[in-house]
Amino acid sequence: LQQMHDKMQDLLATMNARVDYIAACLHHPDAACECRKPKAGLFKQIAKHFSCDLTGVPAVGDSLRDLQAAQVVKAQPILVRTGKGERTLAKREGLDNIPVFANLQSVVNDLLLNL
Repeated sequence: LQQMHDKMQDLLATMNARVDYIAACLHHPDAACECRKPKAGLFKQIAKHFSCDLTGVPAVGDSLRDLQAAQVVKAQPILVRTGKGERTLAKREGLDNIPVFANLQSVVNDLLLNL
């Protein structure tokens, strides 16, 4: 996982960009930890790191668990169709009032248009 994060940061650096903080749950699914989605532990770590409230902050995910974790901290969940997104959308559960986008690029474009 660290190698993936390092590669991502290296690729972003070539575009004068970076990710300021990465939060990840490294626990086994059976560990019943607070950071495994749909629990909101990772979002709470992010809020603590940046000393901020996540209310209304866009939170992009491809699974219902991602969206549920965002809702716990009152972030604005956004579903993308990529990854597991199409399967999540097909189930049609828990998606009321959640915007759906084709991919992360379309989310970014929309967010920039609505600044």
